[in-house]
Amino acid sequence: MIRIICIYCVWVFAKIFYHHKVYGKENIPPGGGIIAPNHCSFWDPPLVGISCPDKIHFLARDTLFHFAPFAWLIRQLNTHPVKSGAGNLSTLKTALEFVQSGKKVVIFPEGKRSSDGQLHKGQLGVGMLVQRARCQVIPVYIHGTFEAWNSHRKFPKFSGRTACIFGKPIPYLESSLEDKKMAQAEIVDTIMAKIADLRNWYLAGAHGTPP
Repeated sequence: MIRIICIYCVWVFAKIFYHHKVYGKENIPPGGGIIAPNHCSFWDPPLVGISCPDKIHFLARDTLFHFAPFAWLIRQLNTHPVKSGAGNLSTLKTALEFVQSGKKVVIFPEGKRSSDGQLHKGQLGVGMLVQRARCQVIPVYIHGTFEAWNSHRKFPKFSGRTACIFGKPIPYLESSLEDKKMAQAEIVDTIMAKIADLRNWYLAGAHGTPP
């Protein structure tokens, strides 16, 4: 119930202040997988959460769970702690458990927020996760959140337009590359290229179905 109330409140907030729109819900397949959005704002996780019709899971550093009331709230919103300073292994292990149990988990391929609002090279961690889980990836382009609340702003700007675009899922395909890191880089580059395609589709007028 808490989760439903929070999603409704954030949805109303996003519609009023940012005229938020969602595209490509029909591209979201059933079952487990990785939801892979670009990342440039504090608003990105909640906007993905209200835009996806399926129940999804988030990973966050464990320091966010030190304040008990806040920890209780974000746990209600399917946010799970991963150890700070443990590198990618803690995150990958937790994400792998979710995907293998048929759940969808949000992983930001770029690893951290973009400082300039542009798409940046993805990190190998998501490629390693896809390799191990052998799962599908749903690319997502989030528009407008950098202008609304980026890492350079202490407080959000309550104006502008945001959108969340879900692309067609990328099925897992065994790479022909023998080198694991090269194969992981190939996976990550494919994901980032798909996100770029979604950005271009939206900026060109958002006609038809997202690619």
